[in-house]
Amino acid sequence: MRGIVVCVHPRASEEGAKILESGGNAFDAAIATAFVQMVTLPFSCGVGGMMSAHLLAPYKDEHVIIDGCLRAGSRVSSTMWADDYLGEAEVSGSSLFEDLRSTMGYTSICTPGSVAALGDIHREFSTMPWSELVEPAIRIAKNGFLVTPEYKRALNEGKSNPYEPSTRKSVESNGAGAKLFLDANHNSPAEGELIRNPDYANTLEQIATKGPSEFYRGELASIISDDLYGNGSFVTADDLAEYKTTRYQPLSTAYGDYQVFSNSAPGAGPLLIEALNVLDGLDISSFKHGGVEYLHYIASTLKLVNQDRIDYLGDPEVIGNGSLDIILSEERASEIRSMVKNDMVGNLRSHGEGPDTTHLTVVDELGNAASITHSLGTVSGVVTPRLGFVYNNGMNRFDPRPGRASSIAPRKARLHLMMPSLAFRNGRLAIAFGAPGGNAILSALTQVFTNIVDFGMSAMEAVSAARVHAEGSNIWCEARTSTGVVKSLRRLGHGVIHEASSLSERNARAQFVVIGSDMNFDGASDPRGSMGVSDSKV
Repeated sequence: MRGIVVCVHPRASEEGAKILESGGNAFDAAIATAFVQMVTLPFSCGVGGMMSAHLLAPYKDEHVIIDGCLRAGSRVSSTMWADDYLGEAEVSGSSLFEDLRSTMGYTSICTPGSVAALGDIHREFSTMPWSELVEPAIRIAKNGFLVTPEYKRALNEGKSNPYEPSTRKSVESNGAGAKLFLDANHNSPAEGELIRNPDYANTLEQIATKGPSEFYRGELASIISDDLYGNGSFVTADDLAEYKTTRYQPLSTAYGDYQVFSNSAPGAGPLLIEALNVLDGLDISSFKHGGVEYLHYIASTLKLVNQDRIDYLGDPEVIGNGSLDIILSEERASEIRSMVKNDMVGNLRSHGEGPDTTHLTVVDELGNAASITHSLGTVSGVVTPRLGFVYNNGMNRFDPRPGRASSIAPRKARLHLMMPSLAFRNGRLAIAFGAPGGNAILSALTQVFTNIVDFGMSAMEAVSAARVHAEGSNIWCEARTSTGVVKSLRRLGHGVIHEASSLSERNARAQFVVIGSDMNFDGASDPRGSMGVSDSKV
């Protein structure tokens, strides 16, 4: 089948394209691509992580979100960490503790949802057998894949805050994790080295043979729950057995003559909707792209919307929909629009998460589309012996203080910043998009989408154009932004960090597919990051 796969890792897009070539649809290719990413990007995603999937199936008249959120274990309590809380990390937003309990080790783990989400996608939308779609990941885990610069960076990159452990420190703290990812001398593998993970291959074979329920209620689930319970995790066997994904209709808003759809809370789609609602009344296309006025309006909008994330976004099953209604309201968009026009440049708080997430976008010739973001949060470092995968550290994004939008509660969904999205024009799918990148996802998707819609750029031009990230009091400008523009933004009251890189890895790596009226595909994978462009068209 003709189609396109756009994602971060080249082996994953290649295997997804093979599924399309063999006659599979977009959902078949998306499942295969996601599982390969779980092997080749083990610090970004995995069977121990979370997923938000935005799916369009015209042949079934279905347009739906399937969320496999991380959920706190049933053994947590709302006040259990309140007395020891040191505050939140300035950039990542992780809760901080002297003993690293929320960011590293068994106590940081939430109930995973990625396998359940992929199972639901397969049951509802796929045409190929489940085992055939897991097979490419099994093969790559057995035969090996090359260590990329991205793999090295994710494993070794340090954090400036001593209460935020690096991935390396996290895996070194766990015997099975250290054995899996480091050599006997605790050295990380060299770039270009072939990595094999036979334990992960065996785990995936069990999932392939027995189905996704094996992860939650089978023999594999028993091994997982015994290890987690025996080492102080809050996740129980019942949490796994009773885990269910959330299925709902996407949120939407009009932007010009486009209708844009995204996920809902506890995901960050409401923030994209809010940002576009604000910008739709600011006529940014009248400004020079990358100029002072353009960046002033974009950055101020992003800062103020990010503040609403802190104040209002949480699990609606627990906190209700009142806060969500504020974010989505035209009244709130109008208030922010007025603040932007009156040169309010944002507040001083920032609160997000790191870039270790991944995304894939698949569209086929029948108009089926899958925009899927999946993540581990960062990583707990924990590996159950002989299973070959690392678990999430989802507890790091709960607020240990009771009475907050993201406070801890049993089985509460963890707030995440994923926002897989689709845009329609004249009732026809026009753009499928998303990104990994934590708190920079909103900045990336807002700018790349408007690059296409307001400035007429191609997909590759749009994802490659100079970009900013803005939240709290600061704007991070890539090196391509002129010093004159930077000085002018500072005079307007923005804190500006002028970065050394022309393609900053701070920015989220947007994955976009633009669909022409004749079903021609213009796809682009963001060149930012160590692996560069990765897309496959068939």
